[in-house]
Amino acid sequence: MSSIRKPGQPGKAMDKQEGIHPFAIPFLWLGNKKVIDRFIWIPFFGLILTILIGLLYPQKHPAPWDVVPGSWALIGFVSYSLIVLCAKPLTFLLARPENYYGEGGLLDPEFSVENVEDEND
Repeated sequence: MSSIRKPGQPGKAMDKQEGIHPFAIPFLWLGNKKVIDRFIWIPFFGLILTILIGLLYPQKHPAPWDVVPGSWALIGFVSYSLIVLCAKPLTFLLARPENYYGEGGLLDPEFSVENVEDEND
């Protein structure tokens, strides 16, 4: 027997991904522990980059708060942080139980869709 696997033949990696939507597979690296722990550095470097761009290319008509260099980057970072920090409390405010809209089915139990005649018949 050959140890070379034919294309399309499931292997160990495919066995682990069983039950995962095909469009989700390219994003599985986001669930890696290292990525989760180090993700905060991405917005932090974005903050530094936008401050540097703001220093190199000043605006022609600055706003009153633009006396502080990189103020837009700071405002964006604070806004981003507030959104992330408010996610948990908003979940408690907006979450609904599974049976919020009822148990499913029709509103009137005596009415059945099976007894309704089609207009096309």
